[in-house]
This record gives sequence, C-alpha cells and structure tokens, in this order.
Amino acid sequence: MPMPLSFRFYFRGYAMLVRQWLIRCVSLVVRKMSPEKIRAFPIDRQAFLVREVAARLDSLHGDSATSFWRAKATELFDLVVRSGRDRAAASDEVRRFFFAVQKEISAGAATEPMPILSA
Repeated sequence: MPMPLSFRFYFRGYAMLVRQWLIRCVSLVVRKMSPEKIRAFPIDRQAFLVREVAARLDSLHGDSATSFWRAKATELFDLVVRSGRDRAAASDEVRRFFFAVQKEISAGAATEPMPILSA
C-alpha cells in the first residue's frame, strides 16, 4: 500500500505552480510593453510643478525671470527627451507647460483683491 503524500508535498507543488504562473504572466506583460507604447505623464498636467514655476516666475522680474524660465525650459526639455520623446514633441510639451504656467499666473492675478484708490 503506497504511503499517502504529506501536506508539505502538496503545498510545495502548489507553490511551484503559482510561481511558474506568475513568471509567465510577468513575462507576457513585459513583452507587450514597448517604449513606444509607454507615455510619460505630460509635464503641463503636473499641477504641483506648474504652480511651483508660476509662483517663482511671479516673484521674479526682468532678466532674472527670463534666465529662470530659460533654465527651467531647458531642464524640462531634456527631461522629456530622456523619457523617449523626439525633439519636436518635447518642444511642444514644454510649450504647453509654458501656457499652463501663464494660465496659472493669470488665475492667481485674477483672485488677488484690487486695491481701492481714493482721490
């Protein structure tokens, strides 16, 4: 009469099957993902970054604002290019970011109370 298999044997076999199934699933997902299918979150939709740059630009004036913006635009352009976008698409994305910053600055100016001038 054969000996019945222990619970440990069943558990070990089950664990091996689950592990193999997970490996197959992960490899299938990795195969289906390709760099052209992956899209980074657009920088113009990153509200915290837009507000941060808008606040900084709003506090600067003249040449210091221009140099800050150029440095930030270059930094963002390089970031977008490194994420896999071509240069034209990266330029468009930085341009949309600039418009989002301008919109944020305008919205901030519209909410500030107007001073009452007396004659």
